[in-house]
Amino acid sequence: MNFTEIEQLIGKFYEGATTPEEERQLREFFSQEEIPPHLAVHAGLFRFYEESEKETIPDPGFEDKLLARLGETPVIPLYSRRKQFVYLAGMAAAFLLLVGLFFTFRNDVLRHSYSDKEAAAAYMNAQKALLLLSSNLNTGLDQVQRLDNFQHGLDHAAKLQNFQKGLDNMNKLSKFYQYQPFIINPDGKTRP
Repeated sequence: MNFTEIEQLIGKFYEGATTPEEERQLREFFSQEEIPPHLAVHAGLFRFYEESEKETIPDPGFEDKLLARLGETPVIPLYSRRKQFVYLAGMAAAFLLLVGLFFTFRNDVLRHSYSDKEAAAAYMNAQKALLLLSSNLNTGLDQVQRLDNFQHGLDHAAKLQNFQKGLDNMNKLSKFYQYQPFIINPDGKTRP
């Protein structure tokens, strides 16, 4: 069998379209000692198939015994009772912690009653803080406006780049007109 037929059979083998007879031919070919270097890559696979056919099972009933033993094996639960207990205890502890925090902070809020003067002072302080925050925020917005103007300038620069591309294309066209007589009349003779 020549090498082209072997290469075609290898292609069919990897596509899963070979017959048992063609696979036998491939195994016989690759069991030889002299194999071309470009086909040596596939030799190990076919030698493995050749050797695996020669193997015998020491105990023909091994598979049946194995399946019977697997059927006898008890099912091991995924979570043991101890893990379930630890999980539930953790959830209960988290719940109790949240309930305790709720009652602790609820009592603190109810104990404090603010007078009208204290509430008015707190309101004025909050208003001053918000006014300061607003003025600082407006200063930051001025900087953002400057960035917006910069972006607008970059957009115009992109338009200039498109204009430059157009000029480059015009230069190519002018070179065409420079060589046009040679293209139209390559031999240089004038026609009547």
